[in-house]
Amino acid sequence: MFTTSAPTDRLGISVLADAARSAVRQLGGGAEIASLIVKLLADDARVRSTVVEAPAPLELSIEPDGSEIILRLHDFGEPVIGPPAVVLSLVDIGLATAATGGTDGAGNTSIVRIPSAGHNQLVDHTGLQILDEECPPTDAPVTLRPIETNDAAALTRCIYRCYGWTYPFADLYYPERIASAITSGKRMGEIAVDDHGEIVAHWGAVFVTDGVVETGGTVTDPRFRRRGIADQLGERLLARIEAAGVGGRLREPVLTHPATQKIALREGATVVGILLNASEPIQQVGITDGVQSHRPSLSQMYSPLRPLAPATIWVPSAYEPIVRRVVESSPWPRELGQVHNVADLRPNSTITSSYDSARHWGSITVDALGLDLIAAVDEALEQLRRAGAEVVTVFLPANDPALPSVGAGLDGLGLGYCSFVPDYGSLGDALTLQWLRDPDIDISDWVFADERVEQLAHLIVNQARDVANRSVRERRRLARRQALFAALTDD
Repeated sequence: MFTTSAPTDRLGISVLADAARSAVRQLGGGAEIASLIVKLLADDARVRSTVVEAPAPLELSIEPDGSEIILRLHDFGEPVIGPPAVVLSLVDIGLATAATGGTDGAGNTSIVRIPSAGHNQLVDHTGLQILDEECPPTDAPVTLRPIETNDAAALTRCIYRCYGWTYPFADLYYPERIASAITSGKRMGEIAVDDHGEIVAHWGAVFVTDGVVETGGTVTDPRFRRRGIADQLGERLLARIEAAGVGGRLREPVLTHPATQKIALREGATVVGILLNASEPIQQVGITDGVQSHRPSLSQMYSPLRPLAPATIWVPSAYEPIVRRVVESSPWPRELGQVHNVADLRPNSTITSSYDSARHWGSITVDALGLDLIAAVDEALEQLRRAGAEVVTVFLPANDPALPSVGAGLDGLGLGYCSFVPDYGSLGDALTLQWLRDPDIDISDWVFADERVEQLAHLIVNQARDVANRSVRERRRLARRQALFAALTDD
């Protein structure tokens, strides 16, 4: 890791930008891009450096993280709720992969990820053939084992053989991204390998927060299906997850076929939400028929891997019916608390927001509630919308009794229900909401495992459309009112 500090003035900013250029060049990344980003972050910090008489120095750190390089700038200026808008625009056009900003209890931290050499190198599909779903089965032997770093390229080849360019988890087409995640411990998985060393089946898990993994990336070569290989990989993976002390397991089965939904439900998972417009569409004309032209949506299911402690949850009234339905369909020891006003609440919320250019996806995490929650979330939403986000998710602490009071009106910001997940890392029980740039959700190709998934899906889609239409109606009502007032003034 490279670290340095400099005064919060123009000379200090110039020194930090030069230092970033030199350090990132040695790490094999875009030196000029890094220098520009650090300069923009530091300029923003200088403008906000109004809260102390003698500004504390800016602190810069740079470190490699697999196929990316992390630029981290710490300042002691006025608090932020996200990265500067100009940096978000660089993320949106692909010069950086992601940006995050917020307060950390001792100032502000802005983090920007830029790609290193190999981050955007796709699977080499030269000579690979996409297999027909009805291709003849084989009884060729396979070996089951944990995935290793040097298996990354073989996994991308397996994904391509099975799905062409249509697999919804785009990172699995990039060998370097897979390898770096395995090396860092963020990803684990189980694979089936044939005698030629090619992966023919996979089931993986990625850590999404402390103590919670998301399992998925499930794929089986059509020639090796109907042999129970996926079930064996799933059992092996679950044993490893439990041995690692993981407390909860998220799954995101696709909605275009019911197979993975059925597996999750059969294993006792609870349907907790629908991730609408979750990722960029993957389309390759002439390779795969019937590829979606719209952003695909995913179901979300959750299973605790150890007993949950009893807890009370509080949610704003707009989302209470859906949360109640989820909780009542689960075996979790959760009850909804009585809504009441909370006195002596802090004035300012603690918020962090981030933006991911690969999915045009933004996220807002509310670590602590304040009286300004609506205004703070609205400001962060506006930043992410301007940056180009197609979807924004908002994570809220549902164990805080103040949430129904300070969160009343979140639906007025165009936020619909996304999911409810208990024991979600430092947030505790998490209520997740979602804003959609395009709320006209195409559900024509959705297939449901059973009525539990179907009914919840319709509730969530209908609310997403309703909150979006309500926002339009409010804008038009305001415009009509202004027009009427203008006519009265003219008289």
